[in-house]
Amino acid sequence: MKKLALAATVALGFSTLGTGPATASGLGTAPSDSAPSVGTYSNEAASPGVDSSNEDSVMKEADLALKYRTMTPREVTGDKGIEFTIDGLKKGDDVTTSLDNEMWTVEQDGPYDGAVVMNEKPDDTNVKFTITVKRGDEPDRLFHARVHIIEGDRGDYDDGTLVMDPEEKMLDEGLYQEGLNLTMVNCSSKDQVNFQVFKKNEKNKTKVWEKSQLAGEDESASVRYMPRDGMPDTGKYEAVATCGDLKDSASVTVDPTEPPA
Repeated sequence: MKKLALAATVALGFSTLGTGPATASGLGTAPSDSAPSVGTYSNEAASPGVDSSNEDSVMKEADLALKYRTMTPREVTGDKGIEFTIDGLKKGDDVTTSLDNEMWTVEQDGPYDGAVVMNEKPDDTNVKFTITVKRGDEPDRLFHARVHIIEGDRGDYDDGTLVMDPEEKMLDEGLYQEGLNLTMVNCSSKDQVNFQVFKKNEKNKTKVWEKSQLAGEDESASVRYMPRDGMPDTGKYEAVATCGDLKDSASVTVDPTEPPA
C-alpha cells in the first residue's frame, strides 16, 4: 500500500494569510443522499478552543474534521483547497470560514462537505482559521482549525487508504486539544465508512470509539476522534477504517506531556 511520501518541512516566515473564492465538491450542500452519521460523537462536551458560552447549544453534537491536516502550498491554493467535513448539521445552518468570510447554507441534515481555497502561497508553516456555524437564534458555534504546510509531493493513495494525522507519535495534550484526524480515501461514493479507535496493550486491544459516515462525492469520509474526560490518554492506539470490502489501519503512540520545569 502506498502511503505518504513527503519532503521535510520548510521553515516559512509569518505573514497575513491570503484569501480567495471557495470551491469544493458538494460545497454548499451535504453529499447527495447523505444521512446523519451514527456512532459515538467525539465531542459530546464542547471541543477545546470553543467558547464555553456555546456549551448549552444543541449544536454541540457537531464535529469538524479536515480531509488532510497536512498539505502542500500547491494543494491549499489548488482547485479543491482545504477540504473539511462538519458532522451533525441541520438543513438551514449557515457556514462561514475566516479565510474568505463567504457564507454557504446547508441544504439537508447530515455531514456537510466544504472547502476554501487560498489565493496565494502561505508564508507560515501553519494555516490557522476558524469555521463558524450559525443556526437560528442559537449562539454561533466556532471550530478552530489548523493545516500544517509542508513542501514535497504526497504521491498517490491506494483505494481504501486510511490517512491519520498526526502520524506515529503525539502528546496527550495534543490528543485532548486537537484529536486524531481520520480520513478514508478512494472509497466508492455513498459507501458507508466505519471508523474505530482501539487502545492497545501487550495482550489485547479495547475499542474506545466508533463512528460511521457516508463517503461524499470526493469518495472520502473524514472524522475526528477526541477523548472525553475519563477516557484513556497515553499509550498505543490503533485506528481502523472500512468501506465496502476495503479496510486499512494506522497506529499512533501517545506520550505524556512533560510538566513545565
